[in-house]
Amino acid sequence: MKSPVAARGWVGICITVAGMFGACALSAQEIKGGPVRLIVPYAPGGGSDVVARLLADKLRDLLGQTVIVENKPGAGGRIGVEYAKNQPPDGRSMVAVNPALFVVSPFVDSKLPYDPDNDFRPVSQIQVYQFVLSVPAGSPIKDVKELIDWAKRHPKQANYGSPATGSLPHFFGLMIGKYAGVEMVHVSYSGSAPLVTALIGGHVPMGVDTYDTHSAHHPDKIRILATAGISRKHPGVPTFKELGYQGIEGVGWNGFVVPAKTPEAIVDKLSQALVKAVKTPDVTEKIQRMGSDVTGTTADEFARIIRQDREKWGPIIKASGFKVD
Repeated sequence: MKSPVAARGWVGICITVAGMFGACALSAQEIKGGPVRLIVPYAPGGGSDVVARLLADKLRDLLGQTVIVENKPGAGGRIGVEYAKNQPPDGRSMVAVNPALFVVSPFVDSKLPYDPDNDFRPVSQIQVYQFVLSVPAGSPIKDVKELIDWAKRHPKQANYGSPATGSLPHFFGLMIGKYAGVEMVHVSYSGSAPLVTALIGGHVPMGVDTYDTHSAHHPDKIRILATAGISRKHPGVPTFKELGYQGIEGVGWNGFVVPAKTPEAIVDKLSQALVKAVKTPDVTEKIQRMGSDVTGTTADEFARIIRQDREKWGPIIKASGFKVD
């Protein structure tokens, strides 16, 4: 049996190590039964997959056990989320989610094979990314005011493209049209790359997507008129708020959730580990290079973000009448 002095010495060592690496705090609740899996409901190589693999490398050290990435693509991510719902609630399965899966789908899919609130517990939001409004580089429209004025004068030509029907960029475009008092027509493309091609070619007068998908082509091929976050992503591109359009704001995000019955102590452990991992300087730098901003929230903060996003986007989604079934 260790003496009280030895015990105190071990506690002191643990506190010191915890301050440096967070190891002692994270080992308080053991995750048993095998490797921890980061389930990505999309194909390898996409943004969610890249971030999951960055985090997995750090989580191995923080959790002290094997962490693997498991891709389960299909049905716009719904297959992977349903798969995650049915995993044991033991902390060994986290699934990457975004607003399309946890904010939009509950409003538009009456046959959704999972319930975001009853089947899962939020763990941590990892990153946020801004939406942008862009026009072809050769367009005579130079700013948001000119675009809104043009749309009001030419409502039948006021079409905007997005990377997918039912995506947040789809509904963000509707938000812009509502603010402008113009019922803009949505044109869906099969991903960001085809939308960029259409914009560069002048086949659609404007497009809405994430900042990272358009920034590489600004300003030579695409002109970004404004971003939808609270701060600038590019020194020469204002936010909608800066321009006085207070009602036009929207960001997307990525985060992780676990099956609903996962014990709170394990949820807390996973949340702390994810926050430490994503805020590691090299991970933060790589995510920022992808055009996103690192957050790293608590489980409660992430739950609040999801609720607030539903309150913001719900009326717009419902008013669109869009349904997948």
